[in-house]
Amino acid sequence: MLRPLFTLVAASVAAPALAQVPGGAGAVQSTDCLVRVNPTPSSWIITGFDPFADALPEGTFGVTFVNEGSVDCRFTPNFELRQPPFGLSKGTGKPVGYVLLNLTDTQDATPRAGRSRVTSSQREIVLQPRESRSMLYKLVADPDEVRQAGTFTQDVTLEAQDRNFRSFGGAPIVLGITVLPSARIGLAGAYRMSDGQAVVNLGELKQGVAPVPLQLRIKSTGEYDISVSSANAGQLRLGSSQWFVPYSVAIGNESFNLSGTRTVSGTNRSIATRDSMPFRFIIGDVSNKRAGVYSDVISVSITAR
Repeated sequence: MLRPLFTLVAASVAAPALAQVPGGAGAVQSTDCLVRVNPTPSSWIITGFDPFADALPEGTFGVTFVNEGSVDCRFTPNFELRQPPFGLSKGTGKPVGYVLLNLTDTQDATPRAGRSRVTSSQREIVLQPRESRSMLYKLVADPDEVRQAGTFTQDVTLEAQDRNFRSFGGAPIVLGITVLPSARIGLAGAYRMSDGQAVVNLGELKQGVAPVPLQLRIKSTGEYDISVSSANAGQLRLGSSQWFVPYSVAIGNESFNLSGTRTVSGTNRSIATRDSMPFRFIIGDVSNKRAGVYSDVISVSITAR
């Protein structure tokens, strides 16, 4: 009786992608005072976010208001959308929601309805001529909506406005998030974990497809490639002896000859993907083989594109 133990190693690789979004600065003059608005930087981009990691999609940014006029300026900072509708977008698909928080004064400055909501509790900033004040803001994207790779942005203007929304100065800011191409794989079905590896028992070896219910589960921000390799080059081996049983594997509709590393392309969709594919073991000729436990170690990895 041939009873192999099959050890499967699942690994994941996230390939980084970088993008830059241009921004600008400016000021609007009124008859009463002049406020220079200096965001640092001019593009508030959350960079390098992996949607399958544990971190939140957030970033902290600063802005300085400078009174360049000759009279006192009394105002509140307000964000206005330059390109509705509300949400971070890459031009197609559903926009990503976000929250914009004034950390200095503990205010919600999110321009959900086209501009920041002004409340009675919001404190005004009063600057004398040549006086300045710096403030911190936190941009937080909705983690449940950040699933696709790419750069998502929204153009806004940060205005220094009085209670009647009269502007004393402003600057354009690009809000955004850069989402890395990323993918994860896992197993479901008949296996157990041992020393960090998934162990699959193929039972008594018979030529043909082994009756083992196993699935490969995939989460990806878009397109991906799957690679499979075998420590014994596609052979279930009896200990360190020269006795072996040839075999191959199939994932979904793709067959893998394990004599070397084989890579196949997964989905060709550029949208967030969750796939579940059957993982099958095709056993070769078992005639005239010595009884014992045959085993191999295969590695399965996924690379996001």
